[in-house]
Amino acid sequence: MMAAMTLPPLNATAIVDALSASAAAMFAVEVYDSVGSTNDVARAFLLADGSRGVVALAEEQTQGRGRRGRSWHSPAGANLYLSLGWRFHGSVERLSGLSLAIGAMLAEVIARDFEVDLALKWPNDLFHGERKLGGVLIELLGEQNGAIPVVAGIGLNVSMPLEDTASIQRPWTDLASARGSQVDRNSLAAQLINQLASGLMDIAGGDMGGWLEQWRKRDFLHGRQVLVEGSPTVAGKAAGVDQHGALLVNTETGQSVVAGGEATLLEIGAAG
Repeated sequence: MMAAMTLPPLNATAIVDALSASAAAMFAVEVYDSVGSTNDVARAFLLADGSRGVVALAEEQTQGRGRRGRSWHSPAGANLYLSLGWRFHGSVERLSGLSLAIGAMLAEVIARDFEVDLALKWPNDLFHGERKLGGVLIELLGEQNGAIPVVAGIGLNVSMPLEDTASIQRPWTDLASARGSQVDRNSLAAQLINQLASGLMDIAGGDMGGWLEQWRKRDFLHGRQVLVEGSPTVAGKAAGVDQHGALLVNTETGQSVVAGGEATLLEIGAAG
């Protein structure tokens, strides 16, 4: 059974009523009390319905996940668990950097409409100060009728109950703490969907670079010593991202271009 909710419940009608005409035309909006994962819901919708995209939201996830199969702590009625499903036409290479672009879209809305400035940690995390506030998980599905279905899972801490956080291993925060007041999740969801609809159309039109430039303005790692786990492991000073969203790291032997992996700070504090 779902635990008692700490915020007013998500309401599909309230969200849809606040959407722009273009966003409402692009996406079906579905709200659930409890699901395993909103990404799974969005994926199933895309594979079954080729006519439009979908936004799936849930009050809680029982099997929420982040990158590398990690569990995403998803208590009921506290945060925003949202997965967007959409189809892109063209080569999959055009979608390189998509998780960064979506992170930039989220940060834009949260700064503009909720007055909380976020930093973006390569490749998919949202930070306030030195604490994680949210993340993005991108899943590319197999080509379908000449299009590439994409699921973007978004988790944002909105008002995390302290008693539910014992299992979270890393420093975290939420929007209520960062803002100093509670956030209406229905308004937040609608504003995010509106921005994502506009931003995804930018990307479909070939303007990934504009969103990557917005990401660079909020780069959490830039100028800081990092270790990137991968093959091979890379250590050095983070130097931004390239036109494909790959991390640039200045090492003792030159600049490395890192397309994937897990970046860890080797020092805490301001960039040098």
